[in-house]
Amino acid sequence: MPNKSPRPNPRDDPRWVEARFDRIAPWYNVIEPLFLVPQEARRQAIASLALSTSMNVLSVGCGSGRSLVQLAEIVGTAGCVTGIDLSSRMLQRSRTRLSRARVANVTLCHSDLFRLGQETHYDRIFFEFSLSSFGDPRAAIEKGLALLAPGGKLVILDGRLPPRFHWLTRATMPVIRWLLEQTVLGDPDVDASLELERSGVPSEVKWFRGKTYFVTCLSKEPLPVIALKAPSI
Repeated sequence: MPNKSPRPNPRDDPRWVEARFDRIAPWYNVIEPLFLVPQEARRQAIASLALSTSMNVLSVGCGSGRSLVQLAEIVGTAGCVTGIDLSSRMLQRSRTRLSRARVANVTLCHSDLFRLGQETHYDRIFFEFSLSSFGDPRAAIEKGLALLAPGGKLVILDGRLPPRFHWLTRATMPVIRWLLEQTVLGDPDVDASLELERSGVPSEVKWFRGKTYFVTCLSKEPLPVIALKAPSI
């Protein structure tokens, strides 16, 4: 009997992801709190970025701009934050939030991560509940690392299905799957922490709320310092 070819992953098509988030943008901020993302996890993620003034920061999948204001305030007017998202409607929510906060050092781009060129490198890159929305999370990690400046940091805040309650998860899977696919965790079949481990990139993962949400930080080695030998006279 011939092997069945695997079903195509819709998340491999940026247009599918864009349409999904455009559809839920009007009520995204209403349903997101239902997932009880710990504020400590968000604080840990921002702290792990180790931001300072004048840094160039990229927020991947910035969504409704929940963290953009805070990032922009930390790097100051000498720094710059770029937020990219596939959904134009989510970006509009970001613009509204930034306008209300009177933040000017943020640039919003309607773009896919993989379409970003290598001519610009970032001191910090932040994936906030966006890694699990990629069809190939490992490729997204590799692209992010390629966009980092030497000595830069890439921080991921994401989650997975609660491992402690598999029986409840199975019983309510149709509802859970629908909610997760529509909101913060992207693909419920993707364990972003496992994809991170498989990528082979050294990282330390910190878990929250019973190993449901996690924060990790990846670093890019700084350029080696080359000692120049003084010419002999």
